[in-house]
Amino acid sequence: GAYGRFGDRHGNRLACAILVLLSTLPCAAYLVFGLTERGLWVASGLGLLQGFTGLSMSGAPCMFALLHELVLPEDFAVFMAIVVIAISFVSISGTFAAHAIQSRGGEGAVVWFGCAIGVFTMGGLALLPGRKLETARSAEVTPGGLGHDDRLEEGGAAKAQGGSHAVGDDTSCALISSVYFAMSHPLLLRLCVVTLLLSASEGIAIGVMSQFVLDCLGWLGAAVDVQTRTSLLFNMNIALSATLAVACVFLSFVSAHVSAYSVLIWTSVIAVVMQLWPPVMLWMPHVWYAFVVVVCVALSMCVGPSTSALVPLVSPPGRVGEAMGAMGSFKCLSFLVGNVICISVVPLLHRTNIAKPLWLFFPWCSFCALCAVPLAIGLRRRADGRGQAGEQQGSAAQKADVSGSSEAPASLEPSEAVRPRPKGGSPKSCPIIEVLRSSGSFPCIAPERTLTQRDIPFCAA
Repeated sequence: GAYGRFGDRHGNRLACAILVLLSTLPCAAYLVFGLTERGLWVASGLGLLQGFTGLSMSGAPCMFALLHELVLPEDFAVFMAIVVIAISFVSISGTFAAHAIQSRGGEGAVVWFGCAIGVFTMGGLALLPGRKLETARSAEVTPGGLGHDDRLEEGGAAKAQGGSHAVGDDTSCALISSVYFAMSHPLLLRLCVVTLLLSASEGIAIGVMSQFVLDCLGWLGAAVDVQTRTSLLFNMNIALSATLAVACVFLSFVSAHVSAYSVLIWTSVIAVVMQLWPPVMLWMPHVWYAFVVVVCVALSMCVGPSTSALVPLVSPPGRVGEAMGAMGSFKCLSFLVGNVICISVVPLLHRTNIAKPLWLFFPWCSFCALCAVPLAIGLRRRADGRGQAGEQQGSAAQKADVSGSSEAPASLEPSEAVRPRPKGGSPKSCPIIEVLRSSGSFPCIAPERTLTQRDIPFCAA
């Protein structure tokens, strides 16, 4: 949350530039100290700095906040899926490119390749068009809070929550800041809890998947040579990225036609079902089924773009970066808990008499995702309630405007009677409507008629 607040204050493009710099520092450490033990220690220490940005395998919150500033609010869910597609494509192509460079130029060439990618990314960030925060927030998904597909106006649900604080609030601990910020906004807190449950199942599944597959195949220890195991794990990682990219192509299409809340619910249900299939490998210990396990885990990871797409809808206006950071803190916390469980529980399971006990993690992951489904449904219901309340307030305000227009002084122009009065000044007539009225081409703006709210859409068409 603290790094997201920094992005809201000073721009998410600067926050992404700092992220790229921190990601490039380990490669610079290898250039300075060489591929030695000292270089490994320094690079590992510098790699820990990326944790302050909330970076995970699915991206960093500041990246998504920057994306939200560059696209229209109604297109954000679609572009979130496209970003995951791009990350998967870069992961696959970068792996093969690094392997080719290593075979021709050695390990040192790979380090230079990593530094070149950092410089190239910094140049791309510099070429991005600058966009002010107010401009990025000016577009609304639908007036009144809900549209035809039940999407909320950007920040509309958060406006009704209350308890928002100024952007300048500071706390000493980033985790405490994220929790406090999420607790101040009930819808955001519910979304963070959903992300916590779904990310915990994702982290445990990925941490256990490789060892579970090798255990089912009987490839642990000296059963097979290291090269065979490495080749299988390499192909599994490539298949994971490719499956996630293909799934996100379909997800981007669905996000363009379906409510973001519905997408979150259905992707959570898919995660529940997909996590139940990997244990079948106990009865089908074949190499081809290892890739079935990979596909199931990849499909369960599609909840990542779905949760991030909802952040602008439940966050206060102007604090999307901080809300992204808060959700990223919950996601990193879930990964930490998942890793601790894997480190502490896996050795204990191997001491039991259960044959291949790692399969127990997958039903547990499915249960975590199942717990997130009712929370996601409740999130949609509460958001719908907020949106309906906003619609009622909007309709009441429109009726008040219309009733006030009927009692307007005769000296006012008809167009002025239906236009909201600006604060601190006198109402001004609309020049476009004045031109149309003078032309006499539209009966709804005839000089002898007073404009109403019903006439304005016709004039606009």
